[in-house]
Amino acid sequence: MMKNDLPLVSIIIPTYNGEKHIAQTLKSIIAQDYENIEIILSDDVSTDNTVKISRELLEKSRYKFKIVERSINGGQCSARNTGYNAASGEYVIFFDHDDMAKKNFVSLLCTEAENKNADVVFCGIKHFYENENKFEYEPVITKNNFITPEDYLKGWASGKIFLWSVWNFIFKKKFLDEINLRFHEGCRLGEDTEFVLKALSSASKVSFVEKMLYIYVHWPQQTYQKYSVTSKKFDIFKHIMFSRFRAGRYIIRHTRNLDIKNYVLNFFIPDALITYITSAVKTNSRENYNRLIKSLKHKKIRELLLSTSKFIFRKPELIFKSLMLIYAPDFYYKLRSKK
Repeated sequence: MMKNDLPLVSIIIPTYNGEKHIAQTLKSIIAQDYENIEIILSDDVSTDNTVKISRELLEKSRYKFKIVERSINGGQCSARNTGYNAASGEYVIFFDHDDMAKKNFVSLLCTEAENKNADVVFCGIKHFYENENKFEYEPVITKNNFITPEDYLKGWASGKIFLWSVWNFIFKKKFLDEINLRFHEGCRLGEDTEFVLKALSSASKVSFVEKMLYIYVHWPQQTYQKYSVTSKKFDIFKHIMFSRFRAGRYIIRHTRNLDIKNYVLNFFIPDALITYITSAVKTNSRENYNRLIKSLKHKKIRELLLSTSKFIFRKPELIFKSLMLIYAPDFYYKLRSKK
Protein backbone atom coordinates (compact mmCIF):
# COMPACT_ATOMS: atom_id res chain seq x y z
CA MET A 1 0.00 0.00 0.00
CA MET A 2 1.27 3.45 -0.92
CA LYS A 3 2.18 5.88 1.85
CA ASN A 4 -0.61 8.27 0.84
CA ASP A 5 -3.18 5.49 1.19
CA LEU A 6 -2.22 4.81 4.80
CA PRO A 7 -3.76 6.72 7.71
CA LEU A 8 -1.32 9.11 9.33
CA VAL A 9 -0.24 7.98 12.81
CA SER A 10 1.12 10.63 15.19
CA ILE A 11 3.56 9.25 17.76
CA ILE A 12 3.76 11.66 20.68
CA ILE A 13 6.89 11.47 22.84
CA PRO A 14 6.95 13.61 26.00
CA THR A 15 10.47 14.07 27.25
CA TYR A 16 12.49 15.77 29.94
CA ASN A 17 16.28 15.36 30.18
CA GLY A 18 16.16 12.12 28.25
CA GLU A 19 19.52 12.34 26.47
CA LYS A 20 20.64 8.92 27.73
CA HIS A 21 17.80 7.03 26.06
CA ILE A 22 16.12 9.25 23.48
CA ALA A 23 18.37 8.09 20.62
CA GLN A 24 17.53 4.43 21.29
CA THR A 25 13.83 5.27 21.42
CA LEU A 26 13.81 7.34 18.24
CA LYS A 27 15.80 4.71 16.35
CA SER A 28 13.17 2.16 17.36
CA ILE A 29 10.42 4.40 15.96
CA ILE A 30 12.34 5.31 12.81
CA ALA A 31 12.81 1.58 12.13
CA GLN A 32 9.04 0.95 12.03
CA ASP A 33 7.73 -0.79 8.91
CA TYR A 34 4.72 1.54 8.74
CA GLU A 35 5.33 4.31 6.24
CA ASN A 36 3.00 7.14 7.26
CA ILE A 37 4.18 8.30 10.68
CA GLU A 38 4.45 11.75 12.21
CA ILE A 39 6.87 11.93 15.15
CA ILE A 40 6.13 14.63 17.71
CA LEU A 41 8.67 15.32 20.43
CA SER A 42 7.18 17.40 23.24
CA ASP A 43 10.12 18.62 25.27
CA ASP A 44 9.32 19.76 28.81
CA VAL A 45 12.18 22.29 29.13
CA SER A 46 15.07 19.83 29.13
CA THR A 47 18.40 21.17 30.36
CA ASP A 48 20.52 18.53 28.60
CA ASN A 49 21.05 17.56 24.95
CA THR A 50 17.71 15.80 24.42
CA VAL A 51 16.46 18.20 21.75
CA LYS A 52 19.81 18.38 19.93
CA ILE A 53 20.16 14.58 19.74
CA SER A 54 16.53 14.22 18.65
CA ARG A 55 16.75 16.81 15.92
CA GLU A 56 19.89 15.26 14.44
CA LEU A 57 18.25 11.84 14.24
CA LEU A 58 14.85 13.03 13.01
CA GLU A 59 16.29 15.18 10.24
CA LYS A 60 17.92 12.05 8.79
CA SER A 61 14.77 9.93 9.04
CA ARG A 62 12.14 9.38 6.35
CA TYR A 63 9.32 10.51 8.62
CA LYS A 64 7.84 13.95 9.09
CA PHE A 65 8.41 15.33 12.56
CA LYS A 66 7.75 18.21 14.93
CA ILE A 67 9.75 19.24 17.96
CA VAL A 68 7.67 21.27 20.37
CA GLU A 69 9.78 23.03 22.99
CA ARG A 70 7.66 24.05 25.93
CA SER A 71 8.48 27.24 27.84
CA ILE A 72 7.36 26.00 31.26
CA ASN A 73 8.09 22.62 32.86
CA GLY A 74 4.68 21.14 33.60
CA GLY A 75 5.25 17.41 33.89
CA GLN A 76 4.50 14.45 31.66
CA CYS A 77 0.73 14.94 31.47
CA SER A 78 1.13 18.51 30.33
CA ALA A 79 3.84 17.55 27.81
CA ARG A 80 1.62 14.81 26.38
CA ASN A 81 -1.26 17.25 25.98
CA THR A 82 1.03 19.75 24.25
CA GLY A 83 2.20 17.05 21.88
CA TYR A 84 -1.38 15.99 21.22
CA ASN A 85 -2.37 19.54 20.32
CA ALA A 86 0.36 19.53 17.67
CA ALA A 87 -0.69 16.17 16.21
CA SER A 88 -2.36 15.96 12.80
CA GLY A 89 -2.69 12.18 12.49
CA GLU A 90 -5.87 10.13 12.25
CA TYR A 91 -4.45 8.02 15.07
CA VAL A 92 -2.21 8.84 18.03
CA ILE A 93 0.23 6.82 20.10
CA PHE A 94 1.77 8.07 23.35
CA PHE A 95 5.31 6.68 23.42
CA ASP A 96 7.65 7.05 26.41
CA HIS A 97 11.03 8.65 25.73
CA ASP A 98 13.06 5.73 27.10
CA ASP A 99 11.25 2.71 25.60
CA MET A 100 11.31 0.74 22.35
CA ALA A 101 8.95 -1.24 20.13
CA LYS A 102 9.10 -4.05 17.62
CA LYS A 103 9.24 -2.81 14.05
CA ASN A 104 5.64 -3.85 13.29
CA PHE A 105 4.22 -2.16 16.41
CA VAL A 106 2.54 0.71 14.54
CA SER A 107 1.49 -1.28 11.48
CA LEU A 108 -0.25 -4.03 13.44
CA LEU A 109 -2.05 -1.65 15.79
CA CYS A 110 -3.17 0.65 12.98
CA THR A 111 -4.27 -2.25 10.75
CA GLU A 112 -6.32 -3.68 13.61
CA ALA A 113 -7.92 -0.28 14.25
CA GLU A 114 -8.79 0.13 10.58
CA ASN A 115 -10.09 -3.42 10.09
CA LYS A 116 -12.23 -3.33 13.22
CA ASN A 117 -13.14 0.36 13.00
CA ALA A 118 -11.97 0.56 16.60
CA ASP A 119 -11.59 3.70 18.67
CA VAL A 120 -9.02 1.99 20.90
CA VAL A 121 -6.57 -0.84 20.21
CA PHE A 122 -3.83 -2.17 22.47
CA CYS A 123 -1.24 -4.92 22.45
CA GLY A 124 0.90 -7.06 24.72
CA ILE A 125 4.18 -5.79 26.12
CA LYS A 126 7.65 -6.98 27.02
CA HIS A 127 9.83 -5.67 29.82
CA PHE A 128 13.53 -5.16 29.17
CA TYR A 129 15.83 -4.86 32.19
CA GLU A 130 18.78 -2.85 31.02
CA ASN A 131 21.21 -3.73 33.81
CA GLU A 132 20.55 -7.45 33.50
CA ASN A 133 20.10 -7.44 29.72
CA LYS A 134 17.01 -9.68 29.93
CA PHE A 135 13.38 -9.67 28.80
CA GLU A 136 10.22 -10.55 30.72
CA TYR A 137 6.74 -10.87 29.30
CA GLU A 138 3.60 -9.07 30.50
CA PRO A 139 0.36 -11.06 30.14
CA VAL A 140 -1.92 -7.94 29.90
CA ILE A 141 -4.87 -10.18 29.04
CA THR A 142 -5.32 -13.61 30.60
CA LYS A 143 -8.30 -14.59 28.46
CA ASN A 144 -9.05 -13.01 25.11
CA ASN A 145 -12.79 -13.45 24.54
CA PHE A 146 -13.73 -9.79 24.74
CA ILE A 147 -15.90 -8.17 22.10
CA THR A 148 -17.51 -4.95 23.34
CA PRO A 149 -15.83 -2.12 25.27
CA GLU A 150 -17.96 -3.21 28.23
CA ASP A 151 -16.38 -6.67 27.98
CA TYR A 152 -12.94 -5.08 28.32
CA LEU A 153 -14.04 -3.06 31.36
CA LYS A 154 -15.53 -6.18 32.94
CA GLY A 155 -12.27 -7.97 32.19
CA TRP A 156 -10.38 -5.21 33.96
CA ALA A 157 -12.77 -5.34 36.93
CA SER A 158 -12.43 -9.12 37.21
CA GLY A 159 -8.63 -9.06 37.01
CA LYS A 160 -8.41 -10.63 33.54
CA ILE A 161 -6.98 -7.47 31.98
CA PHE A 162 -4.10 -5.46 33.43
CA LEU A 163 -4.29 -1.78 32.51
CA TRP A 164 -1.56 0.34 33.98
CA SER A 165 -0.16 2.35 31.13
CA VAL A 166 -1.02 4.13 27.91
CA TRP A 167 1.97 3.51 25.66
CA ASN A 168 0.86 0.11 24.26
CA PHE A 169 -2.33 1.73 22.89
CA ILE A 170 -3.36 3.43 19.69
CA PHE A 171 -6.31 5.83 19.78
CA LYS A 172 -8.47 7.24 17.01
CA LYS A 173 -7.90 10.98 17.30
CA LYS A 174 -11.43 11.87 16.21
CA PHE A 175 -12.74 9.76 19.09
CA LEU A 176 -10.51 11.48 21.67
CA ASP A 177 -11.57 14.88 20.33
CA GLU A 178 -15.26 13.98 20.45
CA ILE A 179 -15.09 13.01 24.13
CA ASN A 180 -12.55 15.76 24.87
CA LEU A 181 -10.21 13.35 26.62
CA ARG A 182 -6.83 14.68 27.75
CA PHE A 183 -4.36 13.80 30.48
CA HIS A 184 -5.09 15.36 33.87
CA GLU A 185 -2.37 17.97 34.20
CA GLY A 186 -0.55 18.04 37.51
CA CYS A 187 -1.05 14.32 38.13
CA ARG A 188 2.32 12.61 38.59
CA LEU A 189 1.34 8.94 38.88
CA GLY A 190 -1.74 6.96 37.92
CA GLU A 191 -2.56 9.24 34.99
CA ASP A 192 -2.06 6.49 32.40
CA THR A 193 -4.61 4.13 33.93
CA GLU A 194 -7.02 7.03 34.38
CA PHE A 195 -6.75 7.99 30.70
CA VAL A 196 -7.15 4.40 29.46
CA LEU A 197 -10.16 3.64 31.69
CA LYS A 198 -11.89 6.81 30.55
CA ALA A 199 -11.24 5.89 26.91
CA LEU A 200 -12.58 2.36 27.37
CA SER A 201 -15.67 3.74 29.12
CA SER A 202 -16.55 5.93 26.12
CA ALA A 203 -15.35 3.86 23.15
CA SER A 204 -17.74 2.33 20.63
CA LYS A 205 -15.27 -0.39 19.65
CA VAL A 206 -12.13 -1.75 21.34
CA SER A 207 -9.74 -4.42 20.09
CA PHE A 208 -6.60 -6.23 21.23
CA VAL A 209 -3.53 -7.46 19.35
CA GLU A 210 -2.13 -10.51 21.10
CA LYS A 211 1.47 -9.98 19.99
CA MET A 212 3.88 -8.36 22.48
CA LEU A 213 4.92 -5.34 20.46
CA TYR A 214 5.87 -2.64 22.97
CA ILE A 215 9.11 -2.90 24.96
CA TYR A 216 9.12 -1.18 28.34
CA VAL A 217 12.74 -0.48 29.32
CA HIS A 218 13.73 -0.58 33.00
CA TRP A 219 16.81 1.37 34.00
CA PRO A 220 18.18 2.99 37.20
CA GLN A 221 16.75 6.32 38.38
CA GLN A 222 13.49 6.10 36.48
CA THR A 223 10.68 8.42 37.53
CA TYR A 224 8.83 5.85 39.61
CA GLN A 225 12.10 4.84 41.31
CA LYS A 226 12.77 8.45 42.31
CA TYR A 227 9.34 8.55 43.88
CA SER A 228 10.22 5.48 45.95
CA VAL A 229 12.15 7.81 48.27
CA THR A 230 10.29 7.80 51.58
CA SER A 231 9.80 11.56 51.70
CA LYS A 232 7.90 11.48 48.39
CA LYS A 233 5.90 8.29 48.79
CA PHE A 234 2.98 9.85 50.62
CA ASP A 235 2.55 12.60 48.04
CA ILE A 236 2.68 10.08 45.18
CA PHE A 237 -0.01 7.87 46.72
CA LYS A 238 -2.17 10.98 46.91
CA HIS A 239 -1.82 11.41 43.14
CA ILE A 240 -2.72 7.75 42.59
CA MET A 241 -5.77 8.01 44.85
CA PHE A 242 -7.18 11.07 43.12
CA SER A 243 -6.52 9.61 39.67
CA ARG A 244 -8.57 6.58 40.72
CA PHE A 245 -11.33 8.81 42.07
CA ARG A 246 -11.51 10.71 38.78
CA ALA A 247 -11.46 7.52 36.70
CA GLY A 248 -14.06 5.92 38.96
CA ARG A 249 -16.47 8.83 38.71
CA TYR A 250 -16.04 8.86 34.94
CA ILE A 251 -16.75 5.14 34.61
CA ILE A 252 -19.86 5.38 36.78
CA ARG A 253 -21.20 8.20 34.58
CA HIS A 254 -20.52 6.35 31.34
CA THR A 255 -21.39 2.72 31.99
CA ARG A 256 -24.76 1.10 32.57
CA ASN A 257 -23.27 -2.17 33.75
CA LEU A 258 -24.08 -2.70 37.41
CA ASP A 259 -21.19 -5.14 37.98
CA ILE A 260 -18.67 -2.55 36.79
CA LYS A 261 -20.26 0.18 38.92
CA ASN A 262 -20.24 -2.15 41.92
CA TYR A 263 -16.53 -2.88 41.42
CA VAL A 264 -15.64 0.80 41.11
CA LEU A 265 -17.68 1.93 44.12
CA ASN A 266 -16.97 -0.95 46.47
CA PHE A 267 -13.43 -1.99 45.53
CA PHE A 268 -11.49 0.26 43.16
CA ILE A 269 -12.07 3.58 44.96
CA PRO A 270 -11.99 2.39 48.61
CA ASP A 271 -8.86 0.33 47.90
CA ALA A 272 -7.16 3.53 46.71
CA LEU A 273 -8.23 5.36 49.87
CA ILE A 274 -6.98 2.57 52.13
CA THR A 275 -3.66 2.47 50.27
CA TYR A 276 -3.32 6.23 50.66
CA ILE A 277 -3.98 6.12 54.40
CA THR A 278 -1.57 3.20 54.79
CA SER A 279 1.13 5.15 52.93
CA ALA A 280 1.09 7.65 55.81
CA VAL A 281 2.05 4.78 58.10
CA LYS A 282 4.77 3.53 55.78
CA THR A 283 6.30 7.00 55.61
CA ASN A 284 6.14 7.46 59.39
CA SER A 285 3.84 10.44 58.96
CA ARG A 286 1.66 10.28 62.04
CA GLU A 287 0.41 13.82 61.45
CA ASN A 288 -0.89 12.94 57.98
CA TYR A 289 -2.29 9.67 59.29
CA ASN A 290 -4.24 11.40 62.07
CA ARG A 291 -5.59 13.94 59.61
CA LEU A 292 -6.85 11.20 57.29
CA ILE A 293 -8.35 9.22 60.16
CA LYS A 294 -10.39 12.29 61.11
CA SER A 295 -11.96 12.19 57.64
CA LEU A 296 -13.39 8.76 58.50
CA LYS A 297 -15.84 10.50 60.84
CA HIS A 298 -17.83 11.39 57.74
CA LYS A 299 -20.62 8.89 57.27
CA LYS A 300 -20.18 8.56 53.50
CA ILE A 301 -16.47 7.78 53.81
CA ARG A 302 -17.12 5.14 56.46
CA GLU A 303 -19.80 3.63 54.25
CA LEU A 304 -17.34 3.64 51.35
CA LEU A 305 -14.78 1.65 53.32
CA LEU A 306 -17.33 -0.75 54.78
CA SER A 307 -18.71 -1.47 51.31
CA THR A 308 -15.54 -3.49 50.64
CA SER A 309 -17.31 -6.34 52.49
CA LYS A 310 -18.96 -7.10 49.14
CA PHE A 311 -15.55 -8.24 47.91
CA ILE A 312 -14.61 -10.27 50.97
CA PHE A 313 -14.04 -13.43 48.93
CA ARG A 314 -11.83 -11.66 46.38
CA LYS A 315 -9.72 -9.55 48.72
CA PRO A 316 -10.72 -10.17 52.35
CA GLU A 317 -7.99 -7.96 53.78
CA LEU A 318 -9.80 -4.84 52.52
CA ILE A 319 -12.76 -5.15 54.87
CA PHE A 320 -10.48 -6.04 57.79
CA LYS A 321 -8.32 -3.00 57.11
CA SER A 322 -11.45 -0.87 56.84
CA LEU A 323 -12.78 -2.06 60.17
CA MET A 324 -9.47 -1.40 61.91
CA LEU A 325 -9.10 2.06 60.39
CA ILE A 326 -12.59 3.01 61.54
CA TYR A 327 -12.69 1.35 64.96
CA ALA A 328 -9.04 0.81 65.97
CA PRO A 329 -6.86 3.34 64.10
CA ASP A 330 -4.07 3.38 66.72
CA PHE A 331 -3.80 -0.39 66.58
CA TYR A 332 -3.73 -0.29 62.77
CA TYR A 333 -0.91 2.27 62.84
CA LYS A 334 1.17 0.14 65.24
CA LEU A 335 0.47 -3.04 63.29
CA ARG A 336 1.32 -1.65 59.86
CA SER A 337 4.34 0.33 61.03
CA LYS A 338 5.99 -2.91 62.15
CA LYS A 339 5.80 -4.45 58.66
